[in-house]
Amino acid sequence: MTNGANGAIPGFGEIAELLRRSTVLIHSGGRGSGSGVIWSSNGSLVTNAHVVRSTRPTVQLWDGREFEASVYSRDALRDLAQLRINARDLPAATAADSSQLRPGELAIAIGNPMGFVGALATG
Repeated sequence: MTNGANGAIPGFGEIAELLRRSTVLIHSGGRGSGSGVIWSSNGSLVTNAHVVRSTRPTVQLWDGREFEASVYSRDALRDLAQLRINARDLPAATAADSSQLRPGELAIAIGNPMGFVGALATG
């Protein structure tokens, strides 16, 4: 459904802002960076294993705060890693059941490609 006046989806801006706040930028030694997601409000983060090249990556939150993270677990086969930072009351993402999606529903991807913080794509 769209707003006929300008084609906007009601509430889309608020949803995008909430998602951006639960996305982090990860610097892990060497050049480049990657994206991660705040998985729980107590400092648990999820990212791709290939993003975590050092044992003490730096995590930057949406508000500019930076934390040194520890690698809690890493699964190279599934390309997943769990990091921990010493922070509380973080804006965690809400997990959902992807099997409930239907063809044609709006999907949003948010990340920090090549250091462009808060990039958003829809499809």
